Amino acid sequence: MAPGTNLPIRYWLRSVRIGLLVTVLVIAVLILLPFLPNQAHIQIVPYLGVLTAGAAGGVVIALLPWEGLFERGVGMYVLYGWSAVDILLVSVGIAVSGGGRSEMFLIYGLTTVFFGISYPLAGQAALLAFTFACYLVALGTTGWQVDAAALLARLSSLFILTVLTSFLSRELMVQVSAQEQSRQNAERWAALLSTVAESAHSMTLDPERVFEVALDSILGLGFQRGAVCVLDEDGRTYRVLQAHGLPPDVAARLDPAALAVTSLVLQTGKPVVVDDERWEGALPLVQDAGLVSMVAAPIWAEGWLQAVLLGGSRDAPHLSDRELEAFQLLGAQAGMALQNARQFEAEHRTVERLEELDQLKNDFLATVSHELRTPVTVIQGSGLTLERMWDSLDDKTRRDLLAGLTSNARVLNDLITNLLDLSRLEAGNPQTIFGRTNVSDLLLGTADRLALLLADHPLQVDVERGLIVEADPLLIERVAENLLTNAAKHTQPGTRVKLSARPMDGSVVVAVEDEGPGIPEEELAHVGERFFRGGEINTRKRGLGLGLAIASEILELHGSQLEVDSEVGRGTRFSFRLPLRGAERIPPSLLYGT
Repeated sequence: MAPGTNLPIRYWLRSVRIGLLVTVLVIAVLILLPFLPNQAHIQIVPYLGVLTAGAAGGVVIALLPWEGLFERGVGMYVLYGWSAVDILLVSVGIAVSGGGRSEMFLIYGLTTVFFGISYPLAGQAALLAFTFACYLVALGTTGWQVDAAALLARLSSLFILTVLTSFLSRELMVQVSAQEQSRQNAERWAALLSTVAESAHSMTLDPERVFEVALDSILGLGFQRGAVCVLDEDGRTYRVLQAHGLPPDVAARLDPAALAVTSLVLQTGKPVVVDDERWEGALPLVQDAGLVSMVAAPIWAEGWLQAVLLGGSRDAPHLSDRELEAFQLLGAQAGMALQNARQFEAEHRTVERLEELDQLKNDFLATVSHELRTPVTVIQGSGLTLERMWDSLDDKTRRDLLAGLTSNARVLNDLITNLLDLSRLEAGNPQTIFGRTNVSDLLLGTADRLALLLADHPLQVDVERGLIVEADPLLIERVAENLLTNAAKHTQPGTRVKLSARPMDGSVVVAVEDEGPGIPEEELAHVGERFFRGGEINTRKRGLGLGLAIASEILELHGSQLEVDSEVGRGTRFSFRLPLRGAERIPPSLLYGT
């Protein structure tokens, strides 16, 4: 490890530097010592040898690659050796500079302070004992020259200095370590917040991309595995929507919503942390991924728990509070981004719908103006012609003009009636009379009444007799009429049209089928909307597009709906259901008198 990332290495490197500085200063002072008064007892040649050895040792120490030595784990042994050599050199210096009278004993204090601040207690005790032994040997080789009281005082001072230095060093180390830990925690927290902030900056208005950014940010937080689990619509299973670093088959499977860590989040709506001790069953098929811890956080959007964000670590069996908080922030942020994305989608759909409605309004105005203008023009033209040229016209021409006037007046009346009917239905003010209705007779009567309209279309009637429903007969007749008219209008002459009514599951299913051109898929969703008319604008049939809209509104009053099945080139089938009254039919014996 490089210095700056590991406190002991940084501390020991500073200890080496201060040790070298003190060595230089001591050698400089000792060089001057023989030239001071009353130093005749110093043996100059051995003394200079000791200084030379000390200087050479200092050069070697200065050249050693201490950072690399500490990283390889041998730096402390070299440091111990340096201290031992220093103690030996000081002891030799004492022996050649007067023994018990030598002032070099004070240098023991420097070496004691050095190992007191650099080594653990066991190392300090060993080096202190080594210092005592070396000093006693130096005294013994020079005839002692010191009384017992002075020796005790000197050795005791070294012991006390060691204790004091060791205590102060440990206190300093605790403070420095705490500051270093605080700095590392602050840097880690800043890095976590930076990752979360960068994630917020990268969030988009695409819901799928929101989850991708969240997973990338999980890796940025230091996790090696990540996944997003979503609860399926049935509420009983969940699946992995997206994943990083997990087995490929995990994303393809469904798991019970009551299983493992995801279920805990789904049940409580709160983050869940799983460590190595409670890992069994944390998430199916993930135990073999080499993870030792996992955290799961809920993703809330629009007030609902939308998904669960998972992060797994292979080398951190326990997550810190800061990491958990950052993970929760990421989950909350993903929820906000998801909510914004969905709101944007909803607003975008609203804008598109408003544009469609605006276009529909324009089409309606253009259509109404055209559909109303045409009969009005014919009526006005026929009326003026009759008014101005009555006497000069023969009877046949008069009758033709009157017939055209009447026909177009009927068309105009139908248009206005349809508009008024739809307005009443949408306003919820229809004139309805519900009662026992023989829908079979009603449909057969409608088919007979529209025989002239369907003269060019072979009509197949397949209506089972005796089907009784609770309905407004006039409104249901209107629905059947509109469906048959729609089939005749939008298919070529000669196209077969089928009207059917059959009981099914307690209901009567009424259907009108044709073998016409069919309805394009993109238009199916708009079938039944007021004023909607499909096809090319230049080839559309005349009309306001109200027939199917009125039919849909009437069926809604009856608790039913208009169903459409169509295939381009194969034809279209319109159908609706009405509940059988009492789930019974009229017996055939009563119908046919058998």
